[in-house]
Amino acid sequence: MQIKKPELLNVRAVWINEPRNFTRWLAENIDFLNDKLDMTLNVIQTEKQIGSFNVDIFCEDEHGNSAIIENQLEKTDHTHLGQLLTYAVGTAAKTVVWISPEPRVEHLEVIEWLNEITPMDISWYLFKLEVIKLSDSAVSPLFTKIVGPSQEVKNKGNEKKEIAERHHKRLNFWETLLPHLNKKLPHYKNVSPSMDNWLSAATGIGGIYHSIIVRQNNSSLQLVIEKNSTELNKKIFDYLLSFQSEIEEEFGEALIWRRMDQNKSSRIQFDIKECNIDNSTWNNGMPMIVESFIRWHTVFSSHLQYIGQQNWK
Repeated sequence: MQIKKPELLNVRAVWINEPRNFTRWLAENIDFLNDKLDMTLNVIQTEKQIGSFNVDIFCEDEHGNSAIIENQLEKTDHTHLGQLLTYAVGTAAKTVVWISPEPRVEHLEVIEWLNEITPMDISWYLFKLEVIKLSDSAVSPLFTKIVGPSQEVKNKGNEKKEIAERHHKRLNFWETLLPHLNKKLPHYKNVSPSMDNWLSAATGIGGIYHSIIVRQNNSSLQLVIEKNSTELNKKIFDYLLSFQSEIEEEFGEALIWRRMDQNKSSRIQFDIKECNIDNSTWNNGMPMIVESFIRWHTVFSSHLQYIGQQNWK
């Protein structure tokens, strides 16, 4: 048996004109494409009008959902990308297929991105079209899937949406809390809202700072002891711990003392269960954070002043 490399032809040598030749051929031979898809498309209409444009091939899948195919016989371009998006919206398509002999990397990335951000039931495909010469009188089209949907891609997109949503909630939380806090104390007046789940404020001692943390189920106040020396951090923590009874009595509630022997830093913490990232807890919960922080500052200020005066090493 003789084995040869396939001879690739210029697609224009087979289909001179895209709408008159290739689109009509594909509509009549849709199984060539169906064999490469995860579904069966049935052609309903070619050159279907969508506003002032015409979608090359309008189809339905086996469930009756709309699907569209946009063809090019040259490199993918921004014009066809714009048309593709217009057609997808205009037909409420669940499946969108873009075919070209030369898909650009930029457009490949766009189709990947669309698969990430659109709902689970919407699929975007980019196919490379080639023509193989079989003999002097026979050729065969070759459709290669460059980009297509997958569960992994959709999950990745959902994860990104969830992260973006959490970031937005955090920013909104700080934008709401800081004005209330700044009316009472100066610590956070020069601190801007962020998308992090924590905001820190200086104590006047390098490496020791206050931190407010918001989570899914609660929020916290923390005194973070994070100087360059592990030994010094533990020494400062132990000094404060020696006043645990007095500090908790003055504060009015028990605190969480986290020496964290396996870590460089140490922390003292107070959890506020009544306030979390859910904005339904903010009306009652944020005043509790402000009131708790006022007591927190009062309790620790004299101890921090003493620590700041020491030349501990």
